[in-house]
Amino acid sequence: MWHWAAAASSLVIVIFLLVSRLRRRHPETHYDWGNIDLGDLSFPSGFLWGTATAAHQIEGGLTNNWSDFEEDRGLERSGAACEHWTLWRDDFQLLSDLGVGSYRFSVEWSRLEPEPGSWDEGEMRVYSDMVDDLVSRGIRPMVTLHHFSHPTWWEERGGFADRRNLPDFLSYCERVFDELSDRVEYWCTINEPTVCSAMGYTLGQFPPGKRGIRLTMRVMRNLMRGHAMVYRSLKGRRPECQLGVAKNVTLFDPASRWSPVDWLVARILDWLWNGSWRKGMTTGRMLGSRIPGAKDSLDFVGLNYYTHFLTGLFLPTATKELQFAKREHEVATEFGYPMYAEGFRRAIDFVSELGVPIEITENGVADAEDTLRPEHIRRHLWVVSEAIKEGHDIRSYHHWSLMDNFEWAEGYSMRFGLHAVDFRTQERTLRKSGEFYRDLIS
Repeated sequence: MWHWAAAASSLVIVIFLLVSRLRRRHPETHYDWGNIDLGDLSFPSGFLWGTATAAHQIEGGLTNNWSDFEEDRGLERSGAACEHWTLWRDDFQLLSDLGVGSYRFSVEWSRLEPEPGSWDEGEMRVYSDMVDDLVSRGIRPMVTLHHFSHPTWWEERGGFADRRNLPDFLSYCERVFDELSDRVEYWCTINEPTVCSAMGYTLGQFPPGKRGIRLTMRVMRNLMRGHAMVYRSLKGRRPECQLGVAKNVTLFDPASRWSPVDWLVARILDWLWNGSWRKGMTTGRMLGSRIPGAKDSLDFVGLNYYTHFLTGLFLPTATKELQFAKREHEVATEFGYPMYAEGFRRAIDFVSELGVPIEITENGVADAEDTLRPEHIRRHLWVVSEAIKEGHDIRSYHHWSLMDNFEWAEGYSMRFGLHAVDFRTQERTLRKSGEFYRDLIS
């Protein structure tokens, strides 16, 4: 009996020491915001202020894998969205009125190639006109080639779940690049590859709505394969262009920082969501597979940051069951997750290990009443300013989003815009937070 008691005591001590070490190596930073001067901001000459959007969320009138998913699952339809496809010149004036120097937007593959091999030159001309208009306003265009949506025919072939489909994706990217790269220098190949794979193939809340861990990992690897193929091809076409990925860095923290089980869950999820992706970019190996061309395939890294996720043993596996936990002192956003600006610095530190410049490609908050967004902007920009002061090479900040839009699985219930949108009249109204952002830029 004594031997069992001694062994149990030794195990408890080992677990305690292990958890203590994890707490030291992975601190969960929290600031006393009441004692921080959020007006103490410093940004270098040439730093670019911007906003961001995505085609399916604003253009309207699209038929693609996402519109099919909306119909099949009985979700709210994207429909006309913001009617940006016809109102884009007016929307670009909003950019000028804000005073931004950069605009990140996506090109919609399903518009350009609605059927395999059938290319719509007229639709391509509109995107070309958009680029010309932005350049004439002194606004840098940053084009995203894949932002969650693609043609129905490509989805029916299996999309990113089948690596044999990647040449189709490459061909599309090459054609858009050939049309626009004489005026567009900065390109994001893929937006949030981990979100795309996890939401579409683990939680089933994005197209195609499937659920399987092995399938998810296959899609993750194929997304990196697709990025690497595109990067190598486009850099060969025009080496002066800068190519990267917009990576969502969600932080995973244990719900109880003294629970070894919660720590285990948090570290596994962090590795799958963040660590395996960074390893792929630095070593060319991801989730047990070699990814040709992936190593050093970034000229910059796009960072999308929103929150941290408190995890534990009883983590839900579908978003309908998901209840976002928060620390007692944290403020919940309308989306449900907490505002955790401190994590922005942790995310910056994480992507800095890639050794390339950082572009903040998304950061924002759902806030229909615009009561939280001003403070959200202040806190996150203070974090960026401090990171730059301490030597991080951050080149831009793009607020998500220019205007309210179709928020994927959440439909029109989440309002992220600096501009409020009346979807009945399509009237855009600059919110107080938008005025704050405009004034800060000026």
